[in-house]
Amino acid sequence: MKAELIITTYNSKEAMFLLEEGRLVKACLLHNESLIGNIYTAKVANIVKSINAAFVDAGTGDFLYYPLADNERTTIFTRHGNSDKVSPGDEILVQIARDPIKTKKGEASSNITLKGDYIIVNRSNEVGISAKITDQEQRERLKKSLSEVLKDYKDLNAGAIVRTAAKNVPDEKIIEETIIILCKLRDVIQKSVHKNAKELICRTESEYIEFIKEVIVKDKYEDFEIVTDIEDKYDEINALVRNTDIPGGYSPDKSLTIRLFSDKMTNPVNAFNLKSKLEKGMARTIHLKSGGSIIVDTTEAMTVIDVNTGKAIKGKNTEKTFLSINKEAAEMIARTLRLRNISGIIIIDFINMKDPGSIHELIEYLKIQVSQDEMRVNYVDITGLGLVELTRKKQAHPLSIKDFD
Repeated sequence: MKAELIITTYNSKEAMFLLEEGRLVKACLLHNESLIGNIYTAKVANIVKSINAAFVDAGTGDFLYYPLADNERTTIFTRHGNSDKVSPGDEILVQIARDPIKTKKGEASSNITLKGDYIIVNRSNEVGISAKITDQEQRERLKKSLSEVLKDYKDLNAGAIVRTAAKNVPDEKIIEETIIILCKLRDVIQKSVHKNAKELICRTESEYIEFIKEVIVKDKYEDFEIVTDIEDKYDEINALVRNTDIPGGYSPDKSLTIRLFSDKMTNPVNAFNLKSKLEKGMARTIHLKSGGSIIVDTTEAMTVIDVNTGKAIKGKNTEKTFLSINKEAAEMIARTLRLRNISGIIIIDFINMKDPGSIHELIEYLKIQVSQDEMRVNYVDITGLGLVELTRKKQAHPLSIKDFD
């Protein structure tokens, strides 16, 4: 698959756009990036026993939800009273796990997680291996080696997850990175003890930098081009690629290029037709090439997507036509979830089909399409009324065309 990442100025705002085979699947504003991953010292404002949660103030502009059950064994106190439990007035170290979404507050966690190219260090006290690393001997070897390393960091309750990118990497390199990240985690915790509440301790990388790194270490695309007309971004990306320990930044059989857009007669927004792509992708009604359409309505409780035949009915074999439109709609829906960052409960009303084989084919196709999402998307079931239920992980703000105005 060919992909282009365009970083440019859109309506006087720096923004990132990802095109896969020319189709817009991701967009975000760089000046209004998520706080997810940032680490703060926070003050416990109050405890709500009915939901077994605390609300903490990290200086981010609003209280953060802090689930006590999920953090029971991982809370890191920087200031603590006499109680053995989290209490109002305590100061703790937290990481932003979720941005505020609609009326829901952001979420904080004491399970501090730091990512490397090949390893993720957290505070689970366990070792995990990516399911995509299938060599049993390598899995057992890494689990044993990492368990030994973690013994020296018992005070951190540290755990480690080996990422898919480590599949063909020497064990020594993975262990070396693990130790570096464990030392960083220890440094963050020790640093926090000497800080006041509501201070930023560690800032996560910019979303576009983190995204580029993910693409590089996972060899996600056969052909990946990064285009920007912002010189400091161009320099930053070049420096990132030079410092990435993967030959050429990509596998030898894949292509990675970085281009400074220098056409004085136009700009990337016009050259890549981004305005039109963004407006179409964010519209309530999205027209399909077949003549059908999908209608997207988002409420506080859920997102409802309706698939319509429109002018696409041709010929006598309506079942085959319905399947074709539904599959085209499934592909568009998967892209729309990514582009708009729709999360929570998603209900899809596909065109009704009678053949169980056609329904099964559609569901399997939908699962393949949503599996390409950076966020976790779960297929739940088909209701008695024939509605397809999905859930998508809630993490960052949903997007609309107004965000880019």
